[in-house]
Amino acid sequence: MDTYKKCPKQYHYRYIEKPDVEKKVWGSSEFGSCAHRILELFHKRLLTMKAEKPDLVALMKECFIDGVKEFDINILKEPTWMPDGDKSGILALREVIQSYLDIVRRDGMPTVLGIELEYSFNIDDNTLVRGFIDRVDLISPGVYRVVDYKTSKAKKYLTEFQLLVYAEALNRRFNDVKEVHGSYVLLKHKCESKNFEFTKNDMNRCVDLIKNSAMSINTDNAWVKMPTILCNWCDYQSICQDTWAG
Repeated sequence: MDTYKKCPKQYHYRYIEKPDVEKKVWGSSEFGSCAHRILELFHKRLLTMKAEKPDLVALMKECFIDGVKEFDINILKEPTWMPDGDKSGILALREVIQSYLDIVRRDGMPTVLGIELEYSFNIDDNTLVRGFIDRVDLISPGVYRVVDYKTSKAKKYLTEFQLLVYAEALNRRFNDVKEVHGSYVLLKHKCESKNFEFTKNDMNRCVDLIKNSAMSINTDNAWVKMPTILCNWCDYQSICQDTWAG
């Protein structure tokens, strides 16, 4: 839905036409994927550990090493944006993970129910919504939190819609849902959180927005291009004629 909103043509390439193009790995996306993977390993391993008080520092170090191994180290070493200036992606990853660990030690470990939790639900006969939630926490009986990790520069542009979709997925998955909270964890901003609390009206509005988006996608036959500066990082730039750069 987000791809379609930004550029219907990119949506058409990615999900419908699926042309065979060479996809470049960008340092910024590699950084974000690696940070997600390290935190995924950290919480998944915690869920399987039986020790009452695991050594969080040792565990995080182990997950950092194992996570980085899954990615191209040369790309990870490329400069990446940080609030205090560009720096090597590896150094930035260390700062991010240290900030995350510091918050866990300060605030305590959340009660994590799931990591990279897959969801799939139907809004109507023509609309299937599916994806993955970075993290799901249990705050108290019937009260849940959906968490999404972000490596965005500007936190002011983050809206509640993505988290609302996740909240709707939980509402359909668990029978005891009373409330769902949502949080973006801004990894590059010392893991600061941007938090939301959702009402029933919010959830109903979310369903209406999904239906409207689905209707636009299902009836589109033009797939209009929306050239912006983001064209410079689009996988389909080589075959798309009307790019921002061109």
